[in-house]
Order: sequence, then C-alpha cells, then structure tokens
Amino acid sequence: MAKAPKAKTKAVKVNFHEQLILNKWLWSKFNPNRLEGMKQQLDHPQFEGIEHEGDNAGQTKFFSVISNTLFNKQVVDIDVLRRYDLNIVKHWQKITEKRNEIEGHVLNLKYFQYLSLLFTELYLDQYFNHQADMLNELNVELEQYNHDQKSDADQFQQYLPEDLNKIGYWNATGSGKTLLMHVNILQYLDYFQHQNAGSTYPDQIILLTPNEGLSEQHLQELTDSGFQATLFDKQKSRNSLYRDEIQIIDMNKLSDTDGDKTVATMSLEGRNLVLIDEGHRGTSSSAGAWMERRDILTKDGFSFEYSATFGQAVSKADNVYKRFEDAKKQKAKMLYGMAINKLTEEQKKNIQLDELEQQKYRREALREVYAKSILFDYSYKYFYADGYGKEVNILNMKEYHEDDERNLYLTACLLSFYQQQYLFKKNQTKLAKFNIEKPLWVFVGNKVNDDDSDILAIVKFLADFLDASRKSKVISWLHDLITNTSRLVDPKGNNIFANRFAPLYGQNATELYQDILKSFFNATTNQRLNVVRITANKGELRLQVGENTPFAVINVGDEKGLYDNCENSSQTHYINARTDDFAESLFPTLNNDDSETHLLIGSRKFTEGWSSWRVSTMGLLNMGSGEGAQIIQLFGRGVRLKGENFSLKRTPREIYSKAEYKGLHLDLMQTINIFGLRADYMEKFRDYLNDEGIILNQDLVTLDFPTNKIQAPRLKTLTLKDGYKDNQANGFKAQSKLSMFKIPKQYEGKIKKPFVVLDLYPRLQAFHTDKSKRQMDVKDKRQEHEISPKIMCMFDFDEIYLQLQQYKFQRGYSNLQLNVDDLQEFCLRDIKTSTEDWYKLLVDSSELTNDVSGIKKQQAILTELLQSYMDKFYHAIKNAYEGQFYEVTEFSLDDKDLPVQICEQYTLTAKDGQNNEAQEVFDRLETLKDLVAKGDVEKLAPWKEDGSFRAITFDRHLFYPLLDKKDESLPFTWSPMLFDYTSHTQSSEVKFVLDLQSYINTPAADDLLKDYELYLLRNADNKYRGLGFALAGNFYPDFLLWLVNKQTGQQYLTLVDPKGIRNMNHDDAKIEFYKEIKSIEAKLDHSDLILNSFILSITPMKDILNNSLSEEEFAEKNVLFMVGNGTAYLEQMLKKIFVQ
Repeated sequence: MAKAPKAKTKAVKVNFHEQLILNKWLWSKFNPNRLEGMKQQLDHPQFEGIEHEGDNAGQTKFFSVISNTLFNKQVVDIDVLRRYDLNIVKHWQKITEKRNEIEGHVLNLKYFQYLSLLFTELYLDQYFNHQADMLNELNVELEQYNHDQKSDADQFQQYLPEDLNKIGYWNATGSGKTLLMHVNILQYLDYFQHQNAGSTYPDQIILLTPNEGLSEQHLQELTDSGFQATLFDKQKSRNSLYRDEIQIIDMNKLSDTDGDKTVATMSLEGRNLVLIDEGHRGTSSSAGAWMERRDILTKDGFSFEYSATFGQAVSKADNVYKRFEDAKKQKAKMLYGMAINKLTEEQKKNIQLDELEQQKYRREALREVYAKSILFDYSYKYFYADGYGKEVNILNMKEYHEDDERNLYLTACLLSFYQQQYLFKKNQTKLAKFNIEKPLWVFVGNKVNDDDSDILAIVKFLADFLDASRKSKVISWLHDLITNTSRLVDPKGNNIFANRFAPLYGQNATELYQDILKSFFNATTNQRLNVVRITANKGELRLQVGENTPFAVINVGDEKGLYDNCENSSQTHYINARTDDFAESLFPTLNNDDSETHLLIGSRKFTEGWSSWRVSTMGLLNMGSGEGAQIIQLFGRGVRLKGENFSLKRTPREIYSKAEYKGLHLDLMQTINIFGLRADYMEKFRDYLNDEGIILNQDLVTLDFPTNKIQAPRLKTLTLKDGYKDNQANGFKAQSKLSMFKIPKQYEGKIKKPFVVLDLYPRLQAFHTDKSKRQMDVKDKRQEHEISPKIMCMFDFDEIYLQLQQYKFQRGYSNLQLNVDDLQEFCLRDIKTSTEDWYKLLVDSSELTNDVSGIKKQQAILTELLQSYMDKFYHAIKNAYEGQFYEVTEFSLDDKDLPVQICEQYTLTAKDGQNNEAQEVFDRLETLKDLVAKGDVEKLAPWKEDGSFRAITFDRHLFYPLLDKKDESLPFTWSPMLFDYTSHTQSSEVKFVLDLQSYINTPAADDLLKDYELYLLRNADNKYRGLGFALAGNFYPDFLLWLVNKQTGQQYLTLVDPKGIRNMNHDDAKIEFYKEIKSIEAKLDHSDLILNSFILSITPMKDILNNSLSEEEFAEKNVLFMVGNGTAYLEQMLKKIFVQ
C-alpha cells in the first residue's frame, strides 16, 4: 500500500500546574492543602495587617486564623509557625517603611503573598537545617507523582542534593512579585547568617534582568525598599567591600568570555545569592547556554527565580527522560545511521550518555527543572479568579484590504478609549472611591522604520482623523458605531462593536467628534498633526494639534528615522514635521496626575522597565505569535488595577450594578481593551488564557440568579461501590479487556454506539474574560464532508496506529487493545449507511484537497476523529461495566459533597444584539431573585411568568425555582438549561412538574400519600453528577422521585423519564429498564430502599410507529401516557410504585 507523508499529532502533555512537585510537597504541610481552600479562609480584608493586641500581638492576622483553625500541628509545630510568621513581619516592615511614606498608606500583604513567604520560610528552614529529611520527603512526593503517570515521558527523575538550591515563583504580573523578591532576599540572608556566623553575606548578591530597562526599574525598586544596590560594575564585582550591595545585570551581558559589553560568567562563580527576573525569556532557542550560565552562578550558592510566564517557557519543553531518549536517538542516527531498535547491544553501549552530556540535557529539560523547583504557584489563572486586575476585552482585525477598513477599525478603537475618557471626566469624583486612574491608550508596533512601519501607520491614522476633508466620513463612522450599524463584523457576520458604546447612545455624532478633538487631541478645531522631534531627548517624538498641548508621545529606538518618514508623508497626509531643541521629555510625566498626554506609542521593547496604573486601552500591530511571552508581559502591565481601598481587585458586579453606581459604568472602567491589527498573536494569547482556565466570552449582559433549597430529610440514592472504582481490584481496568472497534457481546444493543462530531471551522475573533458577557452560538452554514476511502488508501495506517497507541497510553486506557488490521477495516468501511456511520465532520471543502499536503491533512483529521472515537468507545464500555455495581448512599442537602447535582445558580445571558431588551427583563427579575434568596415560598408560588419566561416554584423539588420558557421569543437564554424544548410542544419535563404540583394538592393525593413525604429532583444528564445507567443505552432519567414513609423511614426511589416515544421500539433498553432496576434492587439487599423506573410518554399511543402493544401492555412495562387523561397517569404511577 502506498504511504502518504506522515502527519504529526501534537502530544498531549500533563497540565503543568499539576506537575509542580515542590509546590505539592509544601501544600501537604497545610490544611486546607490547596490554594482555593486557603483562599476561602484567608482572603478577607479583615485578615490583612498586623495584630496589635492579645496573645498574637505582633503577628500577622493571617497567623491567627491559620493557627486556630487550619494548620496541621502534627506536621509543623505551632511555635515554629509563629517564628516563621514573625520573620515575615520583620522583613515586610523593613522593606515597606519607606514605601508607606511614598504611597501615603500602609502596604499590607495579600493572602497569596503571605502564603508565598510562609512557604519560603518553611523551605529555607528545611534547606539550611534539615536538608536530608527534605530531600527524602520530596522524593516520596515525586514517587507518588510518577506512580500516577501513564507515560515515562511525563515522569521525573529523583531529586538530587544539587537540585535544592534553586526555587521559583510563578507569579502573575501585577501580583507584587517585586516586593516578594525583596522579602526573599532578607529571608535568605537571615538563614544564611544564622548558619554562617563568621560570613555575614554571600560572595555576591546578583539580580539578573532581561534588559537594561528593567535593570533601571529594579534599581529604583530596591532603593525604595531600603537596599544598597547598583548596576553591575566589573570593578566592584568580587570586592568584599561591596558584598552587601546587590549588583543588577542584564542577563544578555553574560557570556563565555569578557568583552567591552559582556562579562565572563565563570568570573562570577562563587557562593552567590542570585535573583532571576524572567530569566527564561531567551530559553526557546538557547535554553542550554542560559541554564548552564545560571548553574555556574548558583553552583555553590542559591537562586530565586520569578516569572509570570513559566507556563509558556515549558509549553514545548520535555522532561529529562525524553531529553535523554532524543539525545540517544540523535547519536544512533549520527554514528550508525539507523534507529535505536535496530542497533546491536554493543552499538547501544556506544550511544549511552556520559556525565557531561547528562548534565547538559538535564539543564535543557525545562519542564522537569521548573516542575521540581517552583515553590509557589499564583499564576494568572488564580490572580484573575480571585478578582484581581481588570477584565479583558480582546478584538483583532486579522486582515484588511483598504486603508479605510483599517481606519474605520482604528476609529472604533479611538472611540472605545474616548468612552473611557468621557466616563472618567463625567464621574471623576465618584470614581475616586475605586481608585480609577485617568485613562491612557498605549499602542505598540513591531516595526518602526520599515516601509510599512506600524508606528507610522498610527500617525497617519491620527492625521486622517484630523483632516477636515475627511471629517464627514469620520463622523459617519462614529454615527454607525454608536447606533450599532457599523460594518465591522466577525467571520459570522456579527457586528463586533455591537452594544459596546452604550454610554454614548443618543449623542449627536458631530458633537461627539468635536468632543473627541477636545478630550483626546487637546484641540478645538481641525489643524495639521504636528510631529515634533525633541532633539534633547533621544528616542522621543511628541504629537500635537497645531500649537495645542501635546496629546501623545512616541517612544522608540530610532526616532530620527521615524521622524524622517513622517516628514516624507507630509505631502500625502495632514502631517507637519518639525524639531524642538528645548522641550523637556513627556515620557517621565505620563504618571503625573495633571498629565494631558492621552496616548503612548512605541515599539514592543519600550514597555520593558515601564509601568503605569493608567493603561486602559492597548493597540497592537503586527505582533506575531512568536512574541507570545512579550505579549503576556504587555498584557500584565495593562491589567493592573489599584481597586477600592487599594485592594488591587475589580469591583464585583453585585456592587457596581447597584442603582447608586449604575451611571459610573464601572465594568467599562475596570476593563482593559486590547485591539489587535494584523496581530497573529491573538490565537496564542487566547490559548494562553484558555490554558489558564479563563474562558473568553462575548460582551453580553447577564444576570446571576442563585437558587434556594427546600427542607428535606436524608435521602437515599445509588453510587458506585467501593472496590469497583478505577485502579481498584474489581475496577474496570482490572476486570475488562477490550478490543477497539468491537463492542463486547454482553453490551451489544444496550449501549449507544460511539459517534464523533469534529468541527474544524475557525472560531470568532472577539472575546471577553467576563463570564457575564457571553455569546449564544450563532447558527452558521457549515459544510459536512466525509473522508473518501479512495483518499484513505493513500494514508500511512502504521503511523495512525502508532499515534493511537501513544494517545491510548496518555489517556491511561491500559486495558484497550489495538490492531492495525482492525483499524484499516474500520476506517475503509462504507459509512453512508446509518448503521455504520460513526462521525460527522464539519470542514470547508477547500481543506480536503487531493494533493500531497491535502492528503497529509486528511490523515491528521482522521487521526483526530479516531482519538475522539477511542474516548467515546472506552467510556461507553466503562460506564456499562461500572453501572452494574451500585450501593446505597444517603445524603443531606447540607452535605458538602453531594452524590446528586443541585443547581446552585442560573446565569441568564442576553442573546446577540438584544442586550437592552434582556436588561429590561433582568431588572424586573431582581424582585423574584430577592424572594428566592429570602426563601419566601408562599410569595413565590403565585409568581408565574414574565412574557414567555416562567419560574416554577415547587415546594417538593429539592431546589427552586425551575426556569421555563413558553417559546423562543425571550431576548436571553440561561445556563444550566434544565429542560428540553421544541418549538411546537410543551416540554414533557415541565408538564410532569406542573402536573405533579397540581396533583399532590388534590384529595386523592392526600389519601394516597397520607403516610409519605414526596421529594423530586431534576437529574443531571452526565455521569459525574447524575444517576445514570449505561446498560439502558446510557440512560439518565430526567427525574428522581422519593417517597419517604413518615413512620418507618423506608424510601421508594423512582426514576422518572417523561419523553416522546414515537420512534422507540417497545423492547428499547430504556423501556426494558423497568426489569433491570429490580435486578439492581435485589443485588443491593437493602430492604429500606425500593427501586422503580417509569417512562411517561408525551406521545399519544396512536402516534407510536410500528406498535403492537396495548395501553395495558405498555403499563405492565411501566410506560404510562401523559396526554388525554389529565393527571390520572400520576395516580396510576404512584399506585404501581407501592405495589412493586
């Protein structure tokens, strides 16, 4: 068979957050032993600061909480904890003494900063005083991690003593890592000096930075914290007179040899304390060289490393095992020209790695290096989840063909920024409470002086905006933007600026243009854009309209070249270029309260070493995916927020939605708008946020609607028996051997055949971090295709087989067998018949070409389909096996971990383009929301509907209300959606609830149920939270119904599934389950629990296809009909329950 070129499938690595061995070990010393648990206990403003009275005076308030309720005293003695805490207080007060004066208020540690320092105290104590014990404990932790991994490629080698002198901190930009670094210096010196009484300082204290700009910034920061520090000086280096002075050096100056601008790394070798800020930035192409230099500096000393982007640094990195294997493969190919598995035993000896090679590859295995050394993880996912920093709104214009398209987009960007200016000016006094700074727009370009200079493109846009001859066009664009009629759309045709300018609705576009001139351009009339080169300040240009106050500053490396380009453009654009020999620099004044500079333009390098609380809007031009780490740094600078009471946090929606704050539009003022133009970085950036668990959503209004619970006794349900869970003796892996593509005979006809849907269409380009701003899926005309068997004949099935084997091991499907012949037979079948159909592929036909690259791509698509099929096949059989082994579990609604799913909250979200309509309904629903919160069931019961929206409060359902809709006319949807809907009939689930609610208040029900209490729950439709039965076609009944005997406590648990059965055969597994459930009951041997199952048909019997049963025969199978006899079917069901 002819083989097509091999398509590579990206290996799925274990989530890096879950690989942090050192971090896991430290958490094991605490209770709660996870950040989320500690947050619940400590993240409260009243716990920040120092105790001033009582037994814990002089300690942090965090210590009081931890020592009283949280700490595992058997692991760390309370007096040791007290010592750690006092050290932290001492060091923190030392570095903030001067800063408190500068800031004008007392700086207090946040809970995550405190935990980071507490972990450091514990680690340094162990390192200096109990190192051997710590090494042993870390290796026990590592062995447990390795035991849990499915692949050698995810396992780590044992800790060695030389691994322990390097620790790292994964801190989000804006989380205060600079101050933590300063405390870490004092912590280390404290332990060092206790152990080395005769040597009070290390040989050198060295701070490595990524560039000169950050070196300057660190110098100022260290000075503010009371340290002696200097930029690196070869004359002072190694001089014992300056050992207490921190030397700051740009890591790019480290080299193998001394030079005019470089220093030989070996010359700095010694017993050093080394601090590394974002040291891995250069590791992508030169990881080995950089890590070798780091090891030289720290060999006999100690290092602290800090980064916001460890996740990106290791995204393509491997562990030591994988690096060793790759190196041996390379040696085999180089020495013998063949693969390892073809070598003789003698040849294999010759490709073994010597000690120097092993050291080299250990250094390059960044995933393992950092997994074993990151002490604390407070990366952006935690920072954002805790409410710190701004929300993020991202837009990107991937391509444009006319300058007007670009200028329209940039006009929308400018309008977004002006809207923030407008709101700030209008509400400045009220916004002061929330420490909102005057907005600043930052634009960053990748190219400065090319023919297609990004910076020049922005200058030209600003000039065109000011050009009187273009004024009418610009005003028309502004009108379209504020009236939601803009031509800027996403790939699905949606207006990407819809509803983004609500505060400006109703304004006259001409008057709006004039106010933009005044507020943004510091002008009142249209005049030429003056580009002024400040000759006394290298790297700076300023922009001003005529002779008005400058509104923008440009900070670039080659300002002369850019100035010349601007001068050349004066013939074609509304630009005038001139020089000024005496003007002072504007750049240092940007953070002044009285700054009238609203725009900062620069190349991507300029922000390193500069930060500001003002940044509210960012523009990025031509930033490629290769600039990922720098983009995340840029993002981190823009997301910083002072917050109310200097909390650094966003104001919660429940606060800013109050009537007294509504006009402030705090959501807009606490959002960083990021606008990309031909910025390919966006996908990488979106992936980064998604990897961190931050889901980007559209800018749509929402309403969070918490539910309430009724009072109920302890109820009984079914859960999987102990012993039958994964990796237990009777578990699925130990007891079942599977062959992929072959459903075991005992499960044939009883489980759903696996079916895969793969959608390869691109996603939207507009995203928002705020979960309240979601977008409904927009229907789209997508093409459905199959991969032709004729094309498959050209695939390399051996390669597909190997990729599936790799995927199988990664997923841990150790009891699943694969066979390449079965694989080919399965794939080459004619799947046009419904019985053989196993996938649905949504892809544009242009992707399925018959050339070499097209065949390669289709092979990769088939591999992805097969991987998804493997998941579905495996889990279907696993669910079927485990479904046979149930036990009775009791629960109370107050339990922390419930075996059933209780909906805690609905999120109501506006439909696309219907924000205003939805908000009107949401405002009315606030009354209902308050009644639910108060638990006022009597007042809730009469509350029926708002338009086609309905909230059902049934006092026998375990939580309330149950949300319902009559039709599709609502301007919003909600999640979770508990009921199924069709456009022409009432939901069978809703009918059942309403019928039951009506029936139980009748005399007949009073008589039938006089000895019983009835409880109902909408069952979840997934294995993890719902009660389901794989042997009944993966059957998750819609409702669980309990009848509890008031006297004896005996319970009847009935599985109720209202549904249409028009196309269902009477021997369907779901119908036949009425017998299976009694078999399960018998196996349980639990006399206090009676099980039953009912299908309640919304389909009249006359409409059932191919039916030969009578209504009585259906009733014998516990199939009852809901239509035509009112609520009689409920009485019939209850009577059958009691007699079965």
